[in-house]
Amino acid sequence: MTQKRKLIDSVKLADSENSAKRKKFTNSGNSKSKRKKFDINNIDFSRTFSLEEFELIKDHIKNNHPNFELVGGKLVSIPYSPIVYEAIVHEISRQLGNWNINNAKNGVVTTSKGGFDFNVSGSQKIRAPDITFTSANIYRSLDEEQLWSFNGQPFTPLFVVEVANLKKKEVEKEIDTKFKKEYFASGTSVELGWLFDPLNRIIWVYKRNKNGEPYRRSQLWEDLEGGKILPGFTLELWPINDIVAQEIDYEEDSDDDDDDEKVCPYCKAIIKDASQMVKHIQNKHN
Repeated sequence: MTQKRKLIDSVKLADSENSAKRKKFTNSGNSKSKRKKFDINNIDFSRTFSLEEFELIKDHIKNNHPNFELVGGKLVSIPYSPIVYEAIVHEISRQLGNWNINNAKNGVVTTSKGGFDFNVSGSQKIRAPDITFTSANIYRSLDEEQLWSFNGQPFTPLFVVEVANLKKKEVEKEIDTKFKKEYFASGTSVELGWLFDPLNRIIWVYKRNKNGEPYRRSQLWEDLEGGKILPGFTLELWPINDIVAQEIDYEEDSDDDDDDEKVCPYCKAIIKDASQMVKHIQNKHN
């Protein structure tokens, strides 16, 4: 076969493959009728998408939609959060990240851009909790496909957090169902979940019982311990209270910081300075 003939055949093959991909990437519908060409600039959120289509379009629509999940084949757009909610998510993830580093846990902390495939009873659900922690043993076991796409074997985090306004009962019911039926579904790695409502000072803690079934209990609005799942982690609520009250007052670090540190007379915790000691005692020991 001549070099020219080989070149012609290779061009035909490439064109055929591209044509097949374009044909596959179309709207679903009756196979007997002509299928409508998929318009990537005008996403139809009422139709269902395959995981392959989800992979192809997720980078194209992120400019118009801050984030989205794939639930039952449907794209579910996640609206932007008001600044106070995003600030609280950042604060929780900051404290969790500091614990992860300072205690050499070597895990991974993600926020709502980090999606996970909560594959429940064979139904693909790409969910993006507000905050997650994935342990080092799970993260290090992931292959290239799992790391860089949603096409690999599904995996889930160890710990999830959602921040929301729970004043409306239907909102609380929807999130509660998400925790119990998806995050804590049989086969997931999730062992601990926190649901925060900073506006109404509500905390729900989700765990599994000895049979692996999820349950929740209410928690007073006070510093929260990670327990056996996150040993040594304590979420301090005074920075969150300051965010809600618009009283953020982080002091500049100085070389004399060690001289200013105080020891809490109740729990022996090391506190940075006198003002934070007052807040610590008010939130932890009152």
